[in-house]
Amino acid sequence: MEEKKTIFNYLGQVFSTYGVIVVIFIIFGNFIGEVAKPYSTLFAFGREGISFHTLEQLLGLAILLSLLEIILMTDGIIKRMSIVLRFVCFFTSTILIIVLFAKVFSWFPMDDVKAWIGFFVSYVICTVISVVITLMKEKSENQKMAQALERLKKE
Repeated sequence: MEEKKTIFNYLGQVFSTYGVIVVIFIIFGNFIGEVAKPYSTLFAFGREGISFHTLEQLLGLAILLSLLEIILMTDGIIKRMSIVLRFVCFFTSTILIIVLFAKVFSWFPMDDVKAWIGFFVSYVICTVISVVITLMKEKSENQKMAQALERLKKE
């Protein structure tokens, strides 16, 4: 049985997503910050840091991604959609939101093929990491449930 969610669960989800996004940008900034500095507002300070404007944009992104996850990945809103279709919709929508942010906030030149290749490579890497972590978490939760069920059977 799924526990009832409160606003604090959702805020926790937003800030967890935000924290992961910021950590990713810290890592990327240390590796490619100086190279990306002339091309991207995301790395305007190169290796020196992330601007407040960028942090605000990333928070907005985290909020939208968390809302998207609530809409597509819980049964509270969409009850009859396969999990595969939910993931396809989620990842497609995520790409569209990021592309919109890239255009609106000039994250990188829209006509630069290298920037788009870098975006898609980093997106795929982050998506794979996210899926692996999610699967590991789900496996751990399933093991805990199985152990609890075994304890109940013994009683």
